[in-house]
Amino acid sequence: MDVVINEKAREALNRLAAMPGMAQVKDQIEQMVQFRRIAELRKQNRLKTRPQTNHMVFTGNPGTGKTTAARLIGEAFAELGLLKRQGERLPFVEISNSNIAHPHVGESEQIIGKKFKEARGGVLFIDEAYSLIGHGAHKSDMKVVAAIVQYIEDLRDEVMVIAAGYPKNMAEFLSFNPGLASRFPTTVHFPDYNVPDLVRIAQQMILDQEYQAAPDYLDALASVMWIEKSKPSFGNARSVRNHVERSIRKQSIRVSQLQQPSRKDLATLIAADLVYSPNDLQATEREALNQIILEAQARLLQLDLLSILKA
Repeated sequence: MDVVINEKAREALNRLAAMPGMAQVKDQIEQMVQFRRIAELRKQNRLKTRPQTNHMVFTGNPGTGKTTAARLIGEAFAELGLLKRQGERLPFVEISNSNIAHPHVGESEQIIGKKFKEARGGVLFIDEAYSLIGHGAHKSDMKVVAAIVQYIEDLRDEVMVIAAGYPKNMAEFLSFNPGLASRFPTTVHFPDYNVPDLVRIAQQMILDQEYQAAPDYLDALASVMWIEKSKPSFGNARSVRNHVERSIRKQSIRVSQLQQPSRKDLATLIAADLVYSPNDLQATEREALNQIILEAQARLLQLDLLSILKA
């Protein structure tokens, strides 16, 4: 069977590419699609081919679009015939340690089996996959991972497994079982969003809720994102969503104080809905940027000293 990139598959891939910061991710998926297409053509021409598994590892920080991308990739692969579909509906089953862990011996492996069966013809998305390991009671983590490896093999043509999490932690997860890494030959990294991408994400969230952002709101939001990106707890699109939702709540209080708010009043977010003082915010942004510059200068000095010592 030739791999035909039909309209629905192309639409899913285009939606993936349209997401902010997804250009590199889309390129990697395109490579997988074209590899499978060429493999089919080679087979038709009696040339050697090697099998390619659909399973992937997604690495990246929270809020970088891994779950949304997994859904779109599953849709595209199903339309391409790279997954044996059970019907029109594409199953998308998301699991993590919180809904797998069970105190009774053997129960976790049974839950894994049920989840794989639910995902037949679609995607099994293992979020924070590394959280499945490190639980030593009755070697339950070893048994759970061994069950995952076995189901991946048994249902390799029916379920696409995508395991996601932080890069360092995912490396530990893949090394936990000798057969695990070979089942996930493709790793896709989701970089943190830059500030313009974060502002575009916010604009789309605002439009989806039938609001509009005034220019001063977007300027203030860009400053907030510059500051927040330097914090360890920064959550990318999740942080953006929190600010947008908070802004909408503040806007409702501000507009409720107007005598007869217009349609524009009801729909517009301004800087005051996001921050107390744009001037204070800009001063804080400058401090954050100065700190980044000082850290970069210190790192350059360190590298210069190392090169002198090596000389």
